Amino acid sequence: MTRRRTVLQSNLVPSWGIAIVLFGSGGFAIAQEKAGSTTESVATKQASGDADDEYSNFRQAYSAAFRSREASDFEKSKSALNAAIELATRDREKADAHRTLISVHAELGDQDKMFESLEYTVENAPYPAFASLSIGSVNAIARRKGWANEMKARYEKQLEEDPKDRTALVIMEAYTYNVARDHAKRGEYIDRLLKLNEEEGKPFDVEWKINRAFCDRLTRNFEAAAKRYEAVSEENDEAKAFCLMEAAYCWEQAGEKAKAVKAALAADAIGPGKRAKRSLYQWHRTLANLFLAHLKKAEAIKHYEAALEEANIDAYRDQCREKLQIAKALKDS
Repeated sequence: MTRRRTVLQSNLVPSWGIAIVLFGSGGFAIAQEKAGSTTESVATKQASGDADDEYSNFRQAYSAAFRSREASDFEKSKSALNAAIELATRDREKADAHRTLISVHAELGDQDKMFESLEYTVENAPYPAFASLSIGSVNAIARRKGWANEMKARYEKQLEEDPKDRTALVIMEAYTYNVARDHAKRGEYIDRLLKLNEEEGKPFDVEWKINRAFCDRLTRNFEAAAKRYEAVSEENDEAKAFCLMEAAYCWEQAGEKAKAVKAALAADAIGPGKRAKRSLYQWHRTLANLFLAHLKKAEAIKHYEAALEEANIDAYRDQCREKLQIAKALKDS
């Protein structure tokens, strides 16, 4: 019996009793008995907290779960989500329900169930961002609730038991970046994922490769980072301009001036590709700074002007204008 039907019945009881009184005392006794029986039934339903709520499809159960969660009735939300999983007819629906269960289990203090729902979500994600956002949610919960050590211990144990546990590797890669801030360890997890991809014949994953180079950059291993970025630039056209810009920066930090200029000029020659367009300001500004440092006037002016157009913060615009004036004051080479 649904909540709506229960409410309707409870409203009908007193009206029925009053109507019967008009027919006389004999009828009243019968009516009173029926009304009492109905009232008792309603009371039983209400006392059970609508535990027997039934849902006819996934969407109905999933919507009920959201309403209960918003009302902070997490036990009822959990029950509705479990019902939604049973009613699901598509894998995407089950993944959605488990993703929502993550926060519900967290509010109920059930770590194990939260991690189980996370693992299901990672393993059955309909697209990569679905998994990464779910992992991000758990990372935030772990920090907020002080569960970081338990999370780390759980997945390190899983990897001891199975070093090729892809789910645990993916979760720990994100954990070391967002929670532990251990960039060297993150690099190790990415290496293991890349090796696993190679063993399983999976296609080239440009983002993992870029993230691996970024780990070296963050740990100030600039030469290794530059080499990794240049390697990716040779393997993926969409990331070529971005990786050449990053390689130029890392070569400069490594003290390899000639290699830095070479990479910067190569990036400039092909223009920003798809990956670089995620942050055109960064791409242009990085190249402009490098060209200015090497007194390459025309290139510096070109990229400062472009960075100025892409800047969305006044402080960035002011910096670009200042550097642009310095570049324009350079002698023509």
